[in-house]
Amino acid sequence: MALLRVIIKRNSLTVCGDIDLEIRLRPIGFVRSKFTKDRGDARKIISEIVLFEELGEALTGIEGYSHLLVLFWMDKIRRGGRRIREMHPWGKEELPLVGVFATRAPLRPNPIGLAPVELVERCDNILRVRGLDAWDGTPVIDIKPYDHWDRIDGIRVPEWWTKTKPKIRK
Repeated sequence: MALLRVIIKRNSLTVCGDIDLEIRLRPIGFVRSKFTKDRGDARKIISEIVLFEELGEALTGIEGYSHLLVLFWMDKIRRGGRRIREMHPWGKEELPLVGVFATRAPLRPNPIGLAPVELVERCDNILRVRGLDAWDGTPVIDIKPYDHWDRIDGIRVPEWWTKTKPKIRK
């Protein structure tokens, strides 16, 4: 087993040798949703994020935001799917072979999902949101407010993406 050796200098971080680092995450809650692979457009479905009760006060003030970023653990992805490094987007052979980091596919080394959602309402430790593409029971690992800092105008995407995904959220 290789070790992580870190040398910290004033404003820099130097990593020497191989990195063998284990990160442990604890969910902050879970998703209640009717969204499935075969059912519906996640952008229209209202789901609930149920935070563990002891974290309820961590939501104080969140009602001031119209949108949130939700990070979740795609626990239904089998370990074999995490070994995939290249793929044809959406499983379409006519599209170019690209690395998983050039896709939004759930098959990735760390199955972390990210969804910008609309906050519909908060009731104690439960957030009702629109646009969450996570399945019922999915562990939620973090929630962040979406604000002007996150907005990026004039983004660039590959030509294959533009041709295959003409319906873009506006």
